[in-house]
Amino acid sequence: MLEYIQNLVLNNPLEFYTAIIATAGVVFWFLDRKAMKAALVSAKDAQSIALRLERLNAEAKVEQSLLEFQMRCQESRAAWDEHSRRSGPRLGPPSFVSKEQNEIQRLEQNGRVLLDRLLASAPAPENSNFDELKTYFVVALRTSQDITRLGSQIPMPNSRLN
Repeated sequence: MLEYIQNLVLNNPLEFYTAIIATAGVVFWFLDRKAMKAALVSAKDAQSIALRLERLNAEAKVEQSLLEFQMRCQESRAAWDEHSRRSGPRLGPPSFVSKEQNEIQRLEQNGRVLLDRLLASAPAPENSNFDELKTYFVVALRTSQDITRLGSQIPMPNSRLN
């Protein structure tokens, strides 16, 4: 074998150098392919992490909308309590709840149901594709808007009666 290599180098140096360059090319191709696979896996992981963060952000916005809505409900309850206190004694049983208070409670429950539905419809983070998550983000935005819209339906006492 050694004799063959010596003969090849001495008699056909161009073929020898061509074989070395071709071998080096194949080695670099394998190394490049391995690096490309690693880069592809890294990019896929980065995209997955970015989508998870965006999902958490979308859910946080919906929860923020719900919290703001619940705070408005509390303010409305307090305003109705103050209105009732200023309007004089209540007539009826002590357990009487006004229709406004019932409406506030119903709206608050609807807001919570909207959030629960959104979280129940969430795709699994580890095996969801981009289109599913994109649809989920749209649904989350719509849910946030629906909760905000519920806030505009909260009954408030007439200011002139306060």
